[in-house]
Amino acid sequence: MRAHMFKQTGRDALLALGRELKAWKPSTERALFGIEAMISVVLSVALAHLLDLPNTWWAAISGFAVMQTRFSASAERALHRVLGTILGALFAVLAGPVIGDRPWLFVPVLGVTGGVCVYRANGSSASYAWVLGGVTSVMILYQAHELLRFGPTASFAMLRVAEVCVGTLACLVVSGVFHLGIRWYERRRPASKVVAAAAASADAEPPTFETLRHARIVLAVQAGITVSILAALTYALALPGFAQALVTAIAVLILPPSSLIVRSQKPVADKMVQRVAGCLIAGAVGIALLPLMHGQIAPCLLALAAGVWAGCHVQTGKQGASYIGRQFTIAFIMVFVQDRAWSADPHPALLRLSGILIGIAILTCVMLAASRFSFLPQSEEATP
Repeated sequence: MRAHMFKQTGRDALLALGRELKAWKPSTERALFGIEAMISVVLSVALAHLLDLPNTWWAAISGFAVMQTRFSASAERALHRVLGTILGALFAVLAGPVIGDRPWLFVPVLGVTGGVCVYRANGSSASYAWVLGGVTSVMILYQAHELLRFGPTASFAMLRVAEVCVGTLACLVVSGVFHLGIRWYERRRPASKVVAAAAASADAEPPTFETLRHARIVLAVQAGITVSILAALTYALALPGFAQALVTAIAVLILPPSSLIVRSQKPVADKMVQRVAGCLIAGAVGIALLPLMHGQIAPCLLALAAGVWAGCHVQTGKQGASYIGRQFTIAFIMVFVQDRAWSADPHPALLRLSGILIGIAILTCVMLAASRFSFLPQSEEATP
């Protein structure tokens, strides 16, 4: 992969976003998905505040990330998110206090954990569980580097599991209510063309591909190297936003089977560029809105709901900017939802966004440095 690919990918992403905004036209299906996600996020925030959870934004992200267009898909994703989080937390709680103050163990363990996560997620029917397991592991392992003892590390892990469970539960409740409501409506009214088309698409069998082992290994190695570098920088520079850097390094390397079999790293570059674009736009909008809300609950919830709905609308579009919409929504939640209470302080949001950008920057350097060893066909690699 060469540097000019990022430039072209960035141009394509902006053009796709422009087409999506120009063709802004809500449909029944898209509007319903946006409303479900919006209610799920707001409910997640309310429950997290009620339970006084320290990282409200993580519960809100769970409330959004689990939501799918069908209840059965949301339920499966919820199971994978909770299961992956619990298993990842358990591993990190046991290993973290042992390696936290030993850089020669801490750095390679985090790298191997990230690499194994990406390798398994790119070839497993439980891909989402592997992603959440890996992400949770590295985040808690990093926290163990600061806490050093079993008790505080276990407490942190339990809070992280609780935040995920709260957001996931909120999503399942909202998705289930909408599912029952739509079924009740369809029994009394003829199914619309939109609903019928959505059901046909949802029930269609996904394409089956034989996963390319070499492609999975390359992606896993890139993840391992990137996470190791980030872990080393943590000791050397006290890197801010480390958790989001780790999440980014893992998330953008998870590809669908159709992208694995084309033997190209362009899908990774697409995700990286669209993640940056979505995050920068969300950061600008969120930070601009925070002072206007004055920390008041009602305006904050309304602005949060509007941002989530807008992001979902772009995510469900057909102009090639879907991942920008998804990353906009996640980043908007990260920026706009503070920890235990609403606040106009942009500092936590800037730290989280800086972590995302640092993760992308390090991964880009790793990919460019290793481009000659990528899984592109030999004929493409030889092109000057």
